[in-house]
Parts: sequence; C-alpha cells; structure tokens
Amino acid sequence: MNWEQARKLLRIARPNAEHASAEHAPVVDARHELYAPPRAHSLCVASGKGGTGKSVVSASLGSIFAHKGRTLLVDADLGVGNAHILHNLCPQHSFVDVVEGRLSVREIRVPCRPQLDLLAGGSGVSRMAGLSAYELHLVAVGIESLEQEYRHVIVDSAAGISNQTIAFAAASDVVLIVTTPDVTALTDAYAFLKVLLQRRGEIVPLFVVNRATSEEEAEHVADRLRSVARKFLGREPRYAGWLPDDRHVVECVNARSPVVVRAEDAPFSQALLRLSVGLRAEFDRVQARGVGRSMLRSVGYTPGMR
Repeated sequence: MNWEQARKLLRIARPNAEHASAEHAPVVDARHELYAPPRAHSLCVASGKGGTGKSVVSASLGSIFAHKGRTLLVDADLGVGNAHILHNLCPQHSFVDVVEGRLSVREIRVPCRPQLDLLAGGSGVSRMAGLSAYELHLVAVGIESLEQEYRHVIVDSAAGISNQTIAFAAASDVVLIVTTPDVTALTDAYAFLKVLLQRRGEIVPLFVVNRATSEEEAEHVADRLRSVARKFLGREPRYAGWLPDDRHVVECVNARSPVVVRAEDAPFSQALLRLSVGLRAEFDRVQARGVGRSMLRSVGYTPGMR
C-alpha cells in the first residue's frame, strides 16, 4: 500500500470545536478442555501511540467489570508500566520478578479494590520491552494459571506495534483500540490495526474515539479510520463509541484514581459505562479462549530451549 496516501487520508481537521520458571508449556488437550472450568473473557485495550488515554480507559473498565465478576488487570506495558498509579498502588513486585525467576505470576498479584486484582509491569526497565520467547512464555504460563479464577481479564497494552504488544492483543478475545482525533493518533491506530490483522486475520477489532469534543467530531474521525482501513486493508474495525474531552479525567489521574470511582457522574464516566455495556455484549458473542492459554500457543518457545 502507499503509506503517504494513507497518511493524507487520515489527516483531518477538528470541527469548529479537541516463580515459576516454567520448563514446559501446559499440554493443550481438547478432551480436558471440555471439562475444565471456564476461562475469563479477555479484553486488550490498545493504541498505536502513547498518550491516547488507554490506561485511563483500562483502569475505569476494570473497576466497572469488577462489579459484574472478579476481574484481573494485566499491565502489559512490561517495561514502563503505570496501571498501578491509577489505582493508587505501589506494588513491591512486578513482571520483572517473574522474568528474572524470583517469583511466580501468582505471587506478584495485588488487590486494587473488591473483585479487582492487578499484575504490575516494570517501571523503567528497558529490557522488559523486548522479552525473549522463553521470557514471554514465563509470563503466559503465569497468566494461564490464574485465568480460570476470574470472569474478566483486562490487558492494558503497551503502545505501539512491538512483537510482544501484538502477541497480547492477538491472544485476547476482544481488542479495543483507543484513538483520539489527532492525526498522529489516528495514523498510528491504523498501523496497529494493520499489524494485528497480519497476525490474526479473523479478528474484528473495536475502536473508541477518546477526547472528542462532540459526537459529530467522533463520528467524523470514525468514518475516516474505517474508510482508510477499508481501502488499504479490505477490512475495517467496528466503531464502539466515543469518550468526551472531560476535565475530570486529569483531576482523577492526578488523584491516582479511576475516573468512574472518583467522578462517577462525570461525562467521561457515563460514556465509559455505555461503552462497557457494548463490550460485555461482545463477550457474549465470542468464546473465552484464555489470553494466557492463547499466548502459549503462539509465542514460539520450544521447551528445553532458551
């Protein structure tokens, strides 16, 4: 495809208003799967670039879903994780301890609030941004060991299109891409969509337009992204709705709290509640595969090799 053409088509103006060192992957046996407890439905909240509000959305969706059943929030930004900040936590351990063989994934789990637990990413650990197949296998084994204990798993993805970022997204049941009206965010959302579809062609990702000044602006952004995807990929993501540009979001981030907890009547919170209804309906349409189990099938690690 012509990348410059795609960039031009995406360039829009706003309307008048902005420890378990696992040596072997679990054997996947279809006969055993028939009798196994159900696995959690998984949602990956992703974006092509940083700064779109992805972690803010993940934090609030985690709090909303926890009211409907036990929920696990996975900070998949393994080297620069910040999901803990939005729940006012200072975890002593993270995925760094898992990769370095000190603790199991189960041992790094911390509670955020009733029915909501967190697996924290590392903070400022550059090597975590490019794990080997064996290291990613360790992470997947640990998540797989937990996911039958939950109803929902929310993956707060790293921004961008690295191999491990796409691995988390491709392993999830539902993928929600967060973009904004800014042309850079929109262009990078298209890039993420393109790479995800190359990895898992049958998935139909959803997307939400964050920080829109009006429904009209959000619809205009959504039409542009769908049009470009249809033209260059022969596919298009499904528009899941929009989230308003709301001053309460900054206030809640500074207070280290999910918006739906601290400002439940704010326009952003009400829009997220509507979005969550659609996401739960999406779960009803797909079979829960288990994000950890699915990653074990795809990370490319051969037992005995490191």
